[in-house]
Amino acid sequence: MKIAEVRNILKGHSDEQLRLIIAELYKAIPKAIKEDINIDMMINSPDALKGSKEKTVKNKTPDIKSLQFETEEFVANAESLCYSIPNRIVPKKERPKWRFVVKRLYKNLSKAADVEANLPLAGKSLEKLYTLLCYSCDYVIFNTYDSFESIGIEQIEFFHKTLSINFRYQNKIDFISNAIELMVKNGLNRYTLYSELMDVILEFLKTTDMRELAIKKCSEMIKEEQNTQTKEVSVWQKDYAKERRINNLTEMGFLCYSQLYEYDNAIIYFKRNYIKEDKEVALYILLGLIYKIKQKEYFLREYEIALEEGVTPRNSLEKMYNYVKDNDEFPEYYG
Repeated sequence: MKIAEVRNILKGHSDEQLRLIIAELYKAIPKAIKEDINIDMMINSPDALKGSKEKTVKNKTPDIKSLQFETEEFVANAESLCYSIPNRIVPKKERPKWRFVVKRLYKNLSKAADVEANLPLAGKSLEKLYTLLCYSCDYVIFNTYDSFESIGIEQIEFFHKTLSINFRYQNKIDFISNAIELMVKNGLNRYTLYSELMDVILEFLKTTDMRELAIKKCSEMIKEEQNTQTKEVSVWQKDYAKERRINNLTEMGFLCYSQLYEYDNAIIYFKRNYIKEDKEVALYILLGLIYKIKQKEYFLREYEIALEEGVTPRNSLEKMYNYVKDNDEFPEYYG
């Protein structure tokens, strides 16, 4: 039936019949749809559905203040484990619905960002959600193994959306600092690599000065990490998280130098900062980065330098070296 026919038929029903119809329709609507279009709000506040077409158009843009408040409340509750352990704040039946809350907030914050004045609050709120989901990949705060998979949004997509909003209102220095920190200080889900997040950042570094600022930021953060004292239980233990951060920052700096076509500086930067006790593993990582930027001469050169320094490359690297030398091109896959 068309909506005009529905309205005409409903006029002939009693209040009791209308209540019965609404109740049955409510039960028939899937939970995900109830959350997505906020059916409960319609039932609790029917007056919100009234108004002119002009008002309806205005209401198409979600209220950013309400979204900010709801995001902060959700994040606080999640960090307090209210969605994973018994508590009086989040009812038991509502805890499994956290994924629908995140999907709705993501959708509405993205939509609110269409209005320029909403950009700062939308960007900061999305950052909080992104950071929370990253945290949940390492620690149990939801009833799921992979939070990004549960909400149906890839981590790379979420990261890109957040940066795209921040890019529209932050100055260059703030954007670059924020983007690199967001990449390096958060965990990953099982389908994402840090190199993929680096590629997302590189999409926004279109100018020489932005790439230079990114290198400067990476160098500053590496120095901070190196100067930070960590408590180790014994001489056999290492701060692997710290090592991971430094190595990711080093790779990011390498890629920025490469986009400036400063390949020698990129390699020097890598060798100066990358942490790996096993020289062969460090060589494998370095040659992988050179393969990524498709620089055959530097690949051959660094392989030969490693041989002179007494490093014994793995068989796959030796085969690749011979292939490049014989064919003057890279094979289809690395390693």
